[in-house]
Amino acid sequence: MTSVLQRRQFGLIAGILQIIFICAFAKLGRYIDPIDDSKRVFSGTDYPLFQDVHLMIFVGFGFLMAFLKRYGFSAISVNLLLSAFVIQFAILLRGCLSDNFKNTGTFTIGIPEMISADSSCAAVLITMGVLLGRLTPVQFLLLAFFETAINVCVEFVVVNVLHVNDSGRSLTVHTFGAYFGLAAALVGHKKNVMEMDEHGGIHHSDLFSMIGTLLLWVFFPSFNAAIQEPEDARHRAIMNTYLSMASSTVTTFILSSWVDQLGRFNMIHIQSSTLAGGVAIGTAANAVLYPSHAVCVGVISAFLSVMGHAWLSPRLERTFHIFDTCGVHNLHGIPGILSGLLAIGFAYFYDPREYGKTLNHIYPYWEPLNKTHLILNSQNGALIGDRNRVSQAKFQAIGLGFSLGSAIIGGLITGLILKIRVWNQVDDPNIPHGDVNYYAPSDVNFLSKYKHAQEQQQLREREQMHEIY
Repeated sequence: MTSVLQRRQFGLIAGILQIIFICAFAKLGRYIDPIDDSKRVFSGTDYPLFQDVHLMIFVGFGFLMAFLKRYGFSAISVNLLLSAFVIQFAILLRGCLSDNFKNTGTFTIGIPEMISADSSCAAVLITMGVLLGRLTPVQFLLLAFFETAINVCVEFVVVNVLHVNDSGRSLTVHTFGAYFGLAAALVGHKKNVMEMDEHGGIHHSDLFSMIGTLLLWVFFPSFNAAIQEPEDARHRAIMNTYLSMASSTVTTFILSSWVDQLGRFNMIHIQSSTLAGGVAIGTAANAVLYPSHAVCVGVISAFLSVMGHAWLSPRLERTFHIFDTCGVHNLHGIPGILSGLLAIGFAYFYDPREYGKTLNHIYPYWEPLNKTHLILNSQNGALIGDRNRVSQAKFQAIGLGFSLGSAIIGGLITGLILKIRVWNQVDDPNIPHGDVNYYAPSDVNFLSKYKHAQEQQQLREREQMHEIY
């Protein structure tokens, strides 16, 4: 029998945190004024991109993880829960780090803040993919709390302190989320305890997962472009992501058939490696100037992702006992590191004069190229510094190392916290496995149908007895 604390643990913790959020928003949060404020809040341009990102988070990621036979409800509904939780927490944390909060003691909320909050959700959901089937809802909630706090601070350092170009957030979202989850899995040191569908026949859960893949594939350009400024950088981010994902998809199908002895396609590759191009181009999505370079990025990312599934993942499980339920390392981790490395190369090898007057929007502390650019950048508010190709490349490398190191250390610490036996555990002998542990049968969920169902059953039994006699 479970104790009262085990049964009510999630409700108590979630309820306390939600009350804290309400008080914090009441004290500190204000809506932005789209008329008087100079920030970018126009619904005609930003809101459609926000809708795309929002759909990726709540539908794309949810269905992508809906392939476990006995964890289907949790894959989608815990995705919804964590996203709604992280949205509030991330907005509060980013608000407290804003200049407006330092000056006035309050912060403002607009569409850009909503997009940034969704990017924090993506980091947590990527980590969730590593640990899917191994954590209870209360553990996932605690994971989201600690990871969001660390992730927002890491993003602030990378973008606002180091002034690293991470336009599509591949460093602070994909790389961070993947290695945070892998580090937590290393500490947890347990396999996924939920069953996958049996082999053979049509796998309905695999079809659901493929729906998630398609949604992420279609809207990935919006994810990489949503926070870009100015317009030419946003346009480049969209086009580069589009081409990179197209080439990574074709390469995935080619390599998937090559690594199979019979030349067949592997659905694991199709569900994840086809998205690797969007992750790999992310950090420098606004900086890649030539279509051919974007296509090459997609090909390289798909190659690394498929090889990771076919060769690296089994060795990680056997050697280090790291069990990656959704193959996050091959979809987000390896392509995320590739994205950071490519951003170093693009900063170093590209001629900065090719960016024209928007150079300092992409690399805020780059030295002005000439007097004309100095005047233009001072007028449009871009920062001006003394960096060149070598120094900017060094800062890009520092940003990659800082994101990766923070993710691993934070994941290890969080994994240790989640192992404390005071929290509900999936392997608790007093708690049965599976979704039935967390979800009541549907006939008792709405409008008191359980009593009506009992009455209908009794009526059928009486009718059967009457027919017998």
